[in-house]
Formats: sequence, C-alpha cells, structure tokens
Amino acid sequence: MGAQDAWYYATPQGERIGPITYQELRALIQGGRVYRDDLVWAAHLPEWTPLERVPELAGWGRQLPPAVPSGASWQATQDTIDTIQKLETVSGVVWSIIGGLQVLLPVLCLIVPILTFSTEMLALLVAGIWNIYAAMSRFNRAKLVQERKASVVASFEGVTQLVIIGIVNLVLGAVIGALWVIVDFIVRDKVLRNRHLFDQ
Repeated sequence: MGAQDAWYYATPQGERIGPITYQELRALIQGGRVYRDDLVWAAHLPEWTPLERVPELAGWGRQLPPAVPSGASWQATQDTIDTIQKLETVSGVVWSIIGGLQVLLPVLCLIVPILTFSTEMLALLVAGIWNIYAAMSRFNRAKLVQERKASVVASFEGVTQLVIIGIVNLVLGAVIGALWVIVDFIVRDKVLRNRHLFDQ
C-alpha cells in the first residue's frame, strides 16, 4: 500500500503524469517539480488529493512552498487587484468632489454677504468634512490594495462606516453622497469575494 502503488500527479495545467513509482514521485518533490498543493493519486486513494494531505507524502510536501501561479493565473490576480485599486481611487476622487462642494457652499455663505449661513449650511459643512475624511481613507486604502495588505479585507469586514456615511449624507442633504455609498458597497463585495488575494 502506498510505496508499492503506481503513482500519478497532475500538473497545474491539468496534465496527468504517470504511472511513476513512489521513489520517483519523492525525487520530483525534492527536485521542486511537484508541489505540496499539486494533486496526486494512487490506487489506495479514493480520489485525486493534494500532496500535503497524503499521509506518506505529507512530510515531504510540508517542506515545499506552494506552486508558483501560472502566468495567466498571476495576470488574472493582478488584474483583480488593479481593478479594486482603481475603484478605491475613483471612490476617493468622487468623495473629494462631493465633500469639497459641501464645504464650499457654507464657506461662500460666510464670505458673500447676500447668502445666509443657516443650520442647513452647518449640516452641509459637517457632511462635507466627513466626506473629505472618507475620501482620504479611500486614497490610503488604494495604496494598501496594491500592497495586498490583510488590513484591506479587515477594513471592509464591517459595514458601519459605510452606513454612517450614507446616513450622514442622506440626513444632511447630500443625496448624491448617499447614492455613492452604493458604489462603496460594490467595492466592498469585490474585496470580500477576493479576500484570498490579500496577505492573511
């Protein structure tokens, strides 16, 4: 059983290699041609199994790093990271514009004597300052996305900040800001669906 069986392994491209002996498979593992997450099969295994989960090979597999992603896989991963970074950057730009306009109008009321500064203007000023803060956090997070920091995923785990931004904008008179929160939820969904791409 095991060492006497004929062994097979599958390449990352899906090609089945074998039959080979147990000793040949160990030599391939030691030579770095078969990786711990590559699939192997022998007659005593019920199905194709990652090398690191096969008892008689697990010790050898633990010594190895996972397989290097193929060019296409790496490119798809990088494209996803780039998309998330661009969405965060665009979100930062939009929040900057919304916040800037919300701050500008109350400031104009203080400068131009014809306009009156009211409670509504104060509320708009508060929303503008909050949205500028939100913009800065988006720009900072865009940098962390490219670095694949685990903190990116953690920052999207909860929805509290997005809900607060939506409520502040809705209550304090910036409906466009409340609508833009929907885009932030889309970015959140994309990050959480791709959490495996960030350092854990």
